[in-house]
Amino acid sequence: MNIQAYIESGILEEYVLGTVSPQEKQEVECMSHIYPEIKEELLRTESALEEYALKHQTAPPASLKESLFAKMNFDAALDAEETPIKDLTSDYVETISGTTETEDTRSEDPKVIDNVFDRVETKEITPLWAKITVAAAILLAVFAGYSASQMSKLKGTNEELATELSGMKSEMSTLKRDFDYNQFLTSLYRSPEVKTVHLAGLPKSPQSSASAFWNQKTNEVMLDVQNLPAAPAGKQYQLWSIVDGKPVDIGMLENQFSGKVLRMKNTKPGSVAFAITLEKEGGVPSPTMEEMYVMGKVS
Repeated sequence: MNIQAYIESGILEEYVLGTVSPQEKQEVECMSHIYPEIKEELLRTESALEEYALKHQTAPPASLKESLFAKMNFDAALDAEETPIKDLTSDYVETISGTTETEDTRSEDPKVIDNVFDRVETKEITPLWAKITVAAAILLAVFAGYSASQMSKLKGTNEELATELSGMKSEMSTLKRDFDYNQFLTSLYRSPEVKTVHLAGLPKSPQSSASAFWNQKTNEVMLDVQNLPAAPAGKQYQLWSIVDGKPVDIGMLENQFSGKVLRMKNTKPGSVAFAITLEKEGGVPSPTMEEMYVMGKVS
């Protein structure tokens, strides 16, 4: 598996942002357990997202707390009104100090007790804890709305961050490619076994230039194109070496040759020069001299 290609696919950023499907999520978690490089990149991406979110987080407005508490009413609970219950037994029995019960007294009309069946009015009181519960619910609802707004902003920020990370990854990939390219060229220039041949532009294309690196021990040839016009449709550049006065085909150049060191065919011992001509796609057995763009002698 090409681990680098998997990392550069962007699926790790999508996993961190939570935009992958359940199947892709399971795949990323599985791959991160199998390959330490993927796990390391995943942790690095999560850290970068967290750092970005902390850097760009927005604090609630200072006036929010005051406006919330201004809407709340924490009045103390009203004291329950106590309605004394009359001792009815004292109303039904009349005690006359110093008298004895007689027939006359028994025959007297019984004393009528006033207000026995009067309804006692009561007032419903809302407990303090109920008021606090309502206030807390309002506060929670307000903060939930604020949090939803902040999450929406954070999601937009995460999308921007994903775009920035993608751009950074592309730049890093380009820098790494350029570094590898320059490092490889340096090793070719410094190798005592490699002969460097500069190919200068001819009247066909004076601004063109290239460099051939000939390993005289193995006869391997590498080519670095500094400047050549893009090949027209149906055409392709071909590299030649001159051995014993005869041109030897040592390969076709890729159409996308800029920024690359091309590995060509091996030449023969005794090469005295190298040249590039523009031929039909796929190459020809003998060079077209009128289409020769660059040439360089082996010194």
